[in-house]
Amino acid sequence: MRIMDKKVVHKRFGMGSIIGLKDNKIYVSFGKIFGDKIFPYPEVFAGDMKMMDEDLQEELMEDIGRSI
Repeated sequence: MRIMDKKVVHKRFGMGSIIGLKDNKIYVSFGKIFGDKIFPYPEVFAGDMKMMDEDLQEELMEDIGRSI
């Protein structure tokens, strides 16, 4: 799944862009106010963060369901 440079929305930090994915961690840039943040991947998508692309969000939720 290609998620680099995709847009996300976080409950606390708002809109951001995915800038990296490594070792089950996702790196997201939220601009000048909040800066870059690191989250557990893919778990963060089951709660506080969602992909702006609904199709990608569905794929992530399926992946999360398989990993549980």
